Amino acid sequence: MGEFKDNLYTRAGFENLTENIVLEVLEKFTKDTEEMGKKEYCKCWICLADVAAIVLNQLKPNYCSNFIDKDVNNEYFTNLRTKVVEMIDKAFEVVKKNPHHNC
Repeated sequence: MGEFKDNLYTRAGFENLTENIVLEVLEKFTKDTEEMGKKEYCKCWICLADVAAIVLNQLKPNYCSNFIDKDVNNEYFTNLRTKVVEMIDKAFEVVKKNPHHNC
């Protein structure tokens, strides 16, 4: 499946816009909290992956390809970004209480 999947992503522009937004917001969230001196959450790759998984499992995926409009600046995605910030904060709390490693 590796080559097949790789071709869908690289040759046809197949992607999940919801996943892209969650990861974009998660990256910004972690940078913003570090700059503000808020170190209350572990931001290792394991915990970040757990946070992303928790948030993504609560959202509807939005898959597209090169042939479908990828406008992520419309009202739906603007509202989704706001919702995702709140979801990320809650997901960090869940991960903090149940980490997959010793933080």
